Amino acid sequence: KRARGLNVKGKNGTNDAFVTIELEKEKFQTSVKEKVEDPEWCEQCELSIPQQGNRAEVVLKVLQRKFMGGDEFLGQISLPLQDFDVYEKPKAIVYPLQCKPGQKKTEYRGELEVKLGFTVKANESVGGSVSDLTKKNKGSISSLNKVAGNIGGSLLSLGSK
Repeated sequence: KRARGLNVKGKNGTNDAFVTIELEKEKFQTSVKEKVEDPEWCEQCELSIPQQGNRAEVVLKVLQRKFMGGDEFLGQISLPLQDFDVYEKPKAIVYPLQCKPGQKKTEYRGELEVKLGFTVKANESVGGSVSDLTKKNKGSISSLNKVAGNIGGSLLSLGSK
């Protein structure tokens, strides 16, 4: 959604900042907001929740784009999925940016405002559909088990305003 108080790494007291959003092996990158102090993205992405969903973490990294050499790390947050109620209405939460894992730096790096929401979707890879279930085994336990097997989840991050 937006960042505030980022350490300035660019020219003229501004940053060319972007965010990467990772969940297991899936990755999304926002657009680069050029020459800003407090960038605002209002972008969203959809990432599939992995099999061990409640043990997975969404990692958001704020970076300064560099034309020469690699992009410069500004800060990150890790959000364990187990900390979220999938039935709760998405709301924006401000998190303090942290240093890279394994480092113990304590200086202020700024904040990142994030809105997470969850959407349940049919999992096509399992086979079958809800309409298939209405044709047979009406009201039986086996039809409920099949519905449960056909439902997966996805994660929505950096939602719009």
